Amino acid sequence: MAIEWDMETDLVIVGAGGCGLMAAFVAAKLGVELILLEKDSRLGCNTDLASGSIAAWGTRFQKAAGIAGTPEQMADDIMRKNHGQADRAIVLELCRRTLDVVDTLVDEVGLDLTLNTDAGRFGHSFLRMHNPKGKSGARITRALHEALARFPNATFADRTPGAGLVTDASGAVIGVRAGERGEQSIGATKVILACDGFGANREMLRRYILDIADVECIGAQGNTGDGIRWGLELGAAVEHMSGHQGHGYVIPGYGTRLVPEVPLLGAVMVNADGARFDREDQGYSELAGVLLKQPRGVAYMFFDQWIYDVVLPNEHFRDTVAAGALKSAATIEELAGAFQLDPQRVRATFDEYYANVKAGRDPLGRETFGKLLEAPFYGAMITGTLAHTQGGLKVDVHGRVLRIDGSVIPNLYAGGGTAAGVSGDGASGYLSGNGLLTALGFGLIAAEHAAAALRAG
Repeated sequence: MAIEWDMETDLVIVGAGGCGLMAAFVAAKLGVELILLEKDSRLGCNTDLASGSIAAWGTRFQKAAGIAGTPEQMADDIMRKNHGQADRAIVLELCRRTLDVVDTLVDEVGLDLTLNTDAGRFGHSFLRMHNPKGKSGARITRALHEALARFPNATFADRTPGAGLVTDASGAVIGVRAGERGEQSIGATKVILACDGFGANREMLRRYILDIADVECIGAQGNTGDGIRWGLELGAAVEHMSGHQGHGYVIPGYGTRLVPEVPLLGAVMVNADGARFDREDQGYSELAGVLLKQPRGVAYMFFDQWIYDVVLPNEHFRDTVAAGALKSAATIEELAGAFQLDPQRVRATFDEYYANVKAGRDPLGRETFGKLLEAPFYGAMITGTLAHTQGGLKVDVHGRVLRIDGSVIPNLYAGGGTAAGVSGDGASGYLSGNGLLTALGFGLIAAEHAAAALRAG
């Protein structure tokens, strides 16, 4: 029996975050008629909440700064950090396409990007982070929305959530259901699932990542795992479902956070006992779990005026300043007292740390020391949270969703939080930049492949 569609189009993209917007822009540019569905833009997306850090190689900005790097080096860094728990072919393809992502955003979307040379990132073998002004991911989505609006062949439907997939007798995807109650049926030749992950779905967290199921999630609250669940209903394979990005710089009670440059530039971290307990220059994802195991589940990050000034252009840091989340003092002892820490214990911790830095070693394994701190000093209480999940539907190098037996589910693609990321299992495999790498990368790759398939008939 033929389905009576409410409307039909070439391509439906579910989710208008970084992945969905990139996919929509690329597909529209290639002449594809498409509908982009968004659950509710008022909820935001993970790209909006991120620093907008786009890892790439070989860009005009890196060449101007004399920085060399290859996609193979990027892939090696990612695979080293995830302990080999990802498909290297997919990782390498995503890394290769980062140059195209940057060029598309700058030359076609009109986004102003610069290379971040303030500090590197833990696990990066060369400087590669490209950011919009203010280091705000919301600028990426805003620019993509504005660029997409230029195409009459692209329809953006806000507050129109996807509600499920429609298949034919052979199991091929032929459309989607949309609307709060799934009341609309949209026929589509191709479908891209670009929904976020499941960080706001406590039931899925308890099933797949029990140890953080009750931890605060600072990601977009629309992250309910819809696309993953629809894929599972069709027999799709999932992988790395315990994978997630933690965030160890969140300031409890203020809804703000520090930024990754702060510890890499020289900040020092102590716990509620006034003692250092782990290296400050580790990845912020794995740091989240470390912090939650400390007394009271918090730590205190101390830094100075120089670091403050370097990171002040970052919008996330300016939000932290505006919220009154920082304390300042003329001495380390006074700053410790402001946090109700033992001033003499903290002073002794700093003296011991400085002695180790001057000797060029750190018993806790810190390798990036930055500059020794000088008055005046600043500090913030920080804790660990969940930023977003990294597991999802298994895809191939084209972003096509795969069944458990490895076969392709016809006409179905996935990216962003719906597709399995490249961070492996748990939190420790996340390398800074992995989130937008898969969001923007799979958006571009899936759109190009879908467009080529549509042209081929």
